Amino acid sequence: MIEEQKKEPGNYLHPRQVLRELEKAMPEDVMVSTDIGNINSVANSYLRFEKPRSFFAAMSFGNCGYAFPTIIGAKVAAPHRPAVSYAGDGAWGMSLMETMTCVRHNIPVTAVVFHNRQWGAEKKNQVDFYNRRFVAGELDNQSFAEIARAMGAEGITVDKLEDVGPALKKAIAMQMNEGKTTIIEIMCTRELGDPFRRDALSKPIRQATSWKTWVRP
Repeated sequence: MIEEQKKEPGNYLHPRQVLRELEKAMPEDVMVSTDIGNINSVANSYLRFEKPRSFFAAMSFGNCGYAFPTIIGAKVAAPHRPAVSYAGDGAWGMSLMETMTCVRHNIPVTAVVFHNRQWGAEKKNQVDFYNRRFVAGELDNQSFAEIARAMGAEGITVDKLEDVGPALKKAIAMQMNEGKTTIIEIMCTRELGDPFRRDALSKPIRQATSWKTWVRP
């Protein structure tokens, strides 16, 4: 899939490189929440903390749209600590309206949205278990940074690797010093990482003769 994405027009970043740049730019006292999804399942390997009560993950509950409202609650509980959430664009579509909650109630947080224009976890299952028969996995989104600004928050779009770290540092500075909520929209390729549940499904058993030899064209 990495090779396929080289043919796609536009400037998109590799998720693992983005995650490393975010890791390097994280402040020492940060709290991070991660959603479910393909990039987020990889993200957990790129986060390190020095103190307890710093990492909030959906774990085995698999509740999509978890990260943003969770980090809002964490920020209310510990307003002196930087608060960052991670979500893919699928999960972000289920929680982005809480941006207005942050603005209305003066709860400054930073949301990192990995905009890869797909339901990545579902597509990874379709790779692993359904022979790349992709169904209902693509997303055609508007700019999440522009939506954030329309809601009264700050919005930053990042499509260059060298801008990832500075964007996070700027957003956290605005969070801690100006009380601003910022949505960082990172334009990512559609390449897929490892699944977070290898036992989620079983290989399908084809009963109909006409489907037994079916392969993706």
